[in-house]
Amino acid sequence: MILGGVGLLLWLLLNLPHATDSNTRTVLASDNAIQTADTVVTNNAAQAMTALSATVASDALTAAPVVLGLAAGLPTDLVTLASSAALSQTDLLTVALASDKVDPAVTLQFAYTGQANEAVYTYTFAAATRFDTIETALTWQEVKDAWLGKNARFSAVAVLTDTLPALTQVLGKAGSAVVSYATQPEVVEAAWADVPEVAPVLVLLPFDLLEPRLAVFSIDGQTPVENANKFAADTYPLVATVYAQDLSKTPAEQMTVQALLKALPAGNRDPGRLTVVAMTGVTAMVRLTAEQMDERGVDWLAEVVGPELASADITAISNEVPFVPDCETNTSMDNLTFCSKPEYMAALTDSGVDIIGLTGNHQNDYGREDAVTSLDIYDEAKLPVYGGGRNKEEAFAPFYMEHNGNRLAFLGANSYGPQFAWATDTQPGSAQFDLNIMSATIRNIGQLDRADIILAELQYQESYDVVPLFDQRQNFNALIRAGADIVTGVQSHVPQAMEFTEGKLVLYGLGNLFFDQMWSQTTREGMIVKHTIYDHRHISTQVFTTLLYDYGQPRWATPEERESILKRVYGASYWQN
Repeated sequence: MILGGVGLLLWLLLNLPHATDSNTRTVLASDNAIQTADTVVTNNAAQAMTALSATVASDALTAAPVVLGLAAGLPTDLVTLASSAALSQTDLLTVALASDKVDPAVTLQFAYTGQANEAVYTYTFAAATRFDTIETALTWQEVKDAWLGKNARFSAVAVLTDTLPALTQVLGKAGSAVVSYATQPEVVEAAWADVPEVAPVLVLLPFDLLEPRLAVFSIDGQTPVENANKFAADTYPLVATVYAQDLSKTPAEQMTVQALLKALPAGNRDPGRLTVVAMTGVTAMVRLTAEQMDERGVDWLAEVVGPELASADITAISNEVPFVPDCETNTSMDNLTFCSKPEYMAALTDSGVDIIGLTGNHQNDYGREDAVTSLDIYDEAKLPVYGGGRNKEEAFAPFYMEHNGNRLAFLGANSYGPQFAWATDTQPGSAQFDLNIMSATIRNIGQLDRADIILAELQYQESYDVVPLFDQRQNFNALIRAGADIVTGVQSHVPQAMEFTEGKLVLYGLGNLFFDQMWSQTTREGMIVKHTIYDHRHISTQVFTTLLYDYGQPRWATPEERESILKRVYGASYWQN
């Protein structure tokens, strides 16, 4: 059949990506150049078209017609860009199936034939399951056994039908436990299917199709939602390879083929588009915690958890207490007027801190003048703050930052008070929580397209229960509906429940990070979360569990302690939404 250039591009986008038949589809491209509408090629493909146009121009593609073969099951981005590369050279194309006996000059395929083959694309998958899963580590052998239906830990393996060719390359022929679905939402819902007394479902999804409602497994210690500090891509096993088989017969065809291949993305997991954000609960380096730091050295506090926090691309720590020169350690448990010695800042830098949340209710404990001095100390350390500031305008202002192309907005507020803790028009303090103001700020960020991901943080009324307060839940959810992507409570001295609202994550309280509350098991417990942002989208969150020792130092919970913490937290959570 004969189609116009833009019409054919629409046909390709609707029919070629994730083809499910066994035939290889081909595109016959002539040497006439056209300009394709950017609106047809979306997201990454649109960006890549700019680079492609430069490649086409620089290589002067005026070769004879060339046929591009696209195997079934290829990733959408790869098919879109490969098709676009062919389309950029013609205004009149012929599309035919391999059965029409049209010989391709180059074929993109999962099969390695050994003849003129070149690895051109890495197709990274993640092993995952429903978010409220406590143990998130697997061995590669366990994954292979599950694929064959020989791992009792999982009742089934859910995959996208279109990814079966890629997964077969990696894992071999699928066993009886493998169930395929047409769409990504169907795969996610399969993971969340609530069937009593039945083992959970293992999900194998392309990395770029992950979403926060899934917990991602590490495989032999490698987790693809981590950054390069924690993830070695060359040793991660759940990766398929797309090969280009170059069958060009003339120098002109070879030039065209090489230009097409140069325009292709390297894979569906680009480290240059990934950002990991670590967030923590209560930090108050005072009383008995301060005494321990004075005796053991400041570096003692973050000795265990600091390296994990520092491995994130962005580490946000909520520090409730001002740094006050001449601060003296007061170990009385009745003492609620808090200050930290300026040298304690090293515990935060040991944790790789990048930004500071100032929503805490103790920021002005030593008066407004010392609060300004504390802000000066942050400035000297080049640590930006949010949720508090030198006046109301600064305290309410979101803090924007960009990393690997991901634009983030952080904002916070204090609903707890007391009144002297709140910033005024001319004096420092935390931002006083007003649902209307904070919601309007969030909506404004979205309307002005100032950020891809909005992280809202609240210092709410304190509760020592895993279940959030009624109005706490209402207000946190309201911020999600206003447009926030992640809402976190930093007031809670115990780990609290979680929720997904409209697919967005709500964390009602993370418990203590650095504090001296050793007087109960639950106040000793804490959670550290690491959010993975990829290509402008929140795709995953990891939950790490800690336990306080010696009145201040958090250590990683043992498997048994982790199970106890998360069973209580997940059991109180609101997963039905």
